[in-house]
Amino acid sequence: MSNPARKSWTMLFAFALLSACKNTPADSVPHSPTSIDAAQPLAQLFTRSHPCMGTRCDVQIFHTDTQLANTAFLRAFEALDRVDVLMSTWLENSDVSRINQSAGLEPVVIHPETFAVIQKAPWLGDVSEGAFDLTVGVFRGLWKFDEDNDGSLPSRAMVKERLKLVNYRDIILDETKTSVFLKRKGMKLTLGGTAKGYAVDAAVKAIRDTGIQDFIVQAGGDLFASGTRGDRKWRVGIRDPRGSRESVIYKLELSNGAFNTSGDYERFVLRDNRRYHHILDARTGFPSMSTRSVTVLADTSFDADMWDTMLFVMGPEKAMALVEKTDGIEAVIIDADNHVHISSGLRDRLTKVRDPSPGI
Repeated sequence: MSNPARKSWTMLFAFALLSACKNTPADSVPHSPTSIDAAQPLAQLFTRSHPCMGTRCDVQIFHTDTQLANTAFLRAFEALDRVDVLMSTWLENSDVSRINQSAGLEPVVIHPETFAVIQKAPWLGDVSEGAFDLTVGVFRGLWKFDEDNDGSLPSRAMVKERLKLVNYRDIILDETKTSVFLKRKGMKLTLGGTAKGYAVDAAVKAIRDTGIQDFIVQAGGDLFASGTRGDRKWRVGIRDPRGSRESVIYKLELSNGAFNTSGDYERFVLRDNRRYHHILDARTGFPSMSTRSVTVLADTSFDADMWDTMLFVMGPEKAMALVEKTDGIEAVIIDADNHVHISSGLRDRLTKVRDPSPGI
C-alpha cells in the first residue's frame, strides 16, 4: 500500500462510464409536471472524490436526499482511510509495517481485518504456483515504480539476492492470536494486490449501512457497482492498455458486482523496447511479461482484486483455464501479443468498442 501523496500505487484500472460528473438530475429518471410528481424529489447523481491509498477514490451516489448522500460519502471515505492506516507499507505504525519491522524476531498481533487479508497468502501462493506471493514486498526500493521512479532498473544479481527472501510459506499465521510472523529477517509483506479491494468492500458496506443502495465506489482500478442508476444498470468499461486513459475497448452493464483491473500501464519503465512494470512474478523477481491487463468480474472487490493480480502473473493460458473451472469468477485478459481472451460467462455480456491499440 502506499503514501497518499504519490500517484496510483497500483496497476489496477477499471473506470465507470458515467454520463454525469456533477450533482445534476439523472437523465434516466422520468419526469412529468404533475402536482403529485412535483411533491416527490428527483434522484440525482452525487459525486465526490477523496485521496486514499495512493490513488484517487471516487464515489457516485444516485439518490434523492442530499444530506444522506453527504453522510454516506463521509462514512465511505472513513472506511477507506481506516483500511489504509491498517495496511499501508508507507505508514510506520501500520500493521503491515510492524510485521515487516519484526521479521525474523517475533510475531506481531494485528487487527482482525489485516489478518483476514494476509490469511489469503497461502491460498494465493498455492493456486498461482508461487507466482503471486505477498512477500514480494522485499523488492520495494529495488524496482522503482513509485515516486522514486528515476528510470533505472536493478541488475539481475540484485534481483536474485532479494529473491532469496521471497516465500509465502515463511508467513506464520496464528488465527487464535491474530498474529503474523515472518520467519526470516529482511522479509517484507506487501498487500498491494489485495488490500485496495478489501477497502472498496468496506466503503460499500459503510454506504449500504446508511440505507443507500444505488452507488459506485472506485479506488484506482478497483470498482464496485451497487444497485442501479435509475432505470438502468451502471455502465463500466475496460481501458485500452496502450490507449489514453479515456480509451475503452469493452463496455459492461453492471449491478451489484465488482469489476477490477490489473494492468501494466500505470507504473513502468521503458527500456530497449521492453516495458518493465510493477506487477512482479514472485518466482523470478521480474515483471510478468506475458500479459497487458486482466479484468475480473466477481461478487466482491476483495475477490476481484486478488484474482486479477493472480491471473496476471500466471499467464493467459493457465489463468483462463483456472477461471473457467471456478464459479463466481469471470475475466477478460489482454495478453502480450494484444490478443483478447474472454471467459465464457462474459462473452455475451460485453459490448466491444474497439480492438486494443498496438504498442510496447
